[in-house]
Amino acid sequence: MRYPHIAICFILSASGLIQGQNWETTRHLAEVQHEIVMLLIEKGEFGKVPQAANEIFLLDFPQDQERLILVEVEMLVDALVHHEQITVAHQVVDLALGCEITDKSKAQLHREKGYLFKKEGKAEEALKSFERSKELEKEG
Repeated sequence: MRYPHIAICFILSASGLIQGQNWETTRHLAEVQHEIVMLLIEKGEFGKVPQAANEIFLLDFPQDQERLILVEVEMLVDALVHHEQITVAHQVVDLALGCEITDKSKAQLHREKGYLFKKEGKAEEALKSFERSKELEKEG
């Protein structure tokens, strides 16, 4: 996707229409922070990306909106992989795994880690991540 930040802004904007004021504030903060993270990636300031991304993950997303955290992770991972920053991509996924999210969402994040390991040629780690994803999916 050439302009993934547009997609997250659209998703966040559309979902904000049915939530209260707290969600509205969270949504706006997430949109702005997303732009900051994408600019850091664009500028090649990869060392700042995990902390900046974590500011999004630490926002108070309602459970019915936590899918947006997953969308954000996927977009950031795609951008980082495009810049050959797989280590930073792993850090971003690990930070998202630290969020209070459902097992089903954690399963998706472990699947994302599996793809990263696979891209690195680390088959054993990829297998463990995919197995963990499957376990969490069954639990969730």
